[in-house]
Amino acid sequence: MLDLVHIIATAREAPVGLTPKTVVWRKNKARLYRYTRTTTATRRTPVFLCLPLINRAYILDLRPGASFVEYLLGEGHDVFLLDWGTWGPEDRGIDITDLVTRYIPRALREAARMAGTPVTLLGYCIGGALAVCYLALHPQDPVKNLVLFTAPIDFADAGKFGKWTARGVFPIEKMRDTFDTVPGELVGLGANLLNPVSSYLGTYLQLSERMREPGFDPRAWQSIYRWVNEGTPFPSAAYYQWITEFYQDNKLARGRLVMDGRPVRLRAIQVPALNVAATADTIAPRPTTSAVLEKLAQGQRLASSSRRLTSEPPTSDIVVRRLRLSFGT
Repeated sequence: MLDLVHIIATAREAPVGLTPKTVVWRKNKARLYRYTRTTTATRRTPVFLCLPLINRAYILDLRPGASFVEYLLGEGHDVFLLDWGTWGPEDRGIDITDLVTRYIPRALREAARMAGTPVTLLGYCIGGALAVCYLALHPQDPVKNLVLFTAPIDFADAGKFGKWTARGVFPIEKMRDTFDTVPGELVGLGANLLNPVSSYLGTYLQLSERMREPGFDPRAWQSIYRWVNEGTPFPSAAYYQWITEFYQDNKLARGRLVMDGRPVRLRAIQVPALNVAATADTIAPRPTTSAVLEKLAQGQRLASSSRRLTSEPPTSDIVVRRLRLSFGT
């Protein structure tokens, strides 16, 4: 029992995001990292990772041996990651439009300039929705391929989150007016309540069972536990736009989303696309993630049986192999 308590209590000290990297671009709290290669890249297309606003970016570089970034580097790619950082009260006015039109374009162009070639743009979760909006508005930018990881695009059937955030049910105006940044703990609470028994009691029961297994590595459990419980604050303007224009009005999928006075048309995306979804995902249910390819000019679908995609093998191997088959990168 004491060992279990110790593992939980020290989880926030678990080492994460250890792959060496350097900051190559910055704007406000956002940082663009280029991961350090010890040898010259052997793959001609670099990978640009666009992360969600509500999670720590180290999920794709969780720990040695369970790092998507590490895997991409090992496969010969040059890897860049856009980390939004930790927003503060002074960022309350930053919205999704700002990120799509003023952050992503500059960061991605810098990555392509440094690499000397167009990139594969990979968007994870909300980062996938941002990536799609960006590419629809900037189809001429140096992007060779688009990859979406569990990215919610169509919110017509958004599961429990869709019902909870519906107009007249969810007090989004009050939240915007109350918080400068919506606390990460509050957003995390919503995710946990999708399956409260599993999220709370089940987590610790599973830990207790795994501790009895030969070769159990507590650091592996601690790293993902730390990530799940270490959310980031969400600028209130961005949160308001995300809930109202995406969840409630479904403007992106309906072709009614406007950013900086320009319509966001998914059909404007002409690059090859790969959509990776988890079949049992309660945060981004399949109806929200699967319809995107019907709205793009060209694309392929890859489904995983897991609840959420992670940095753990075999997810990395499956995705990279499909990238090879689809795009030849």
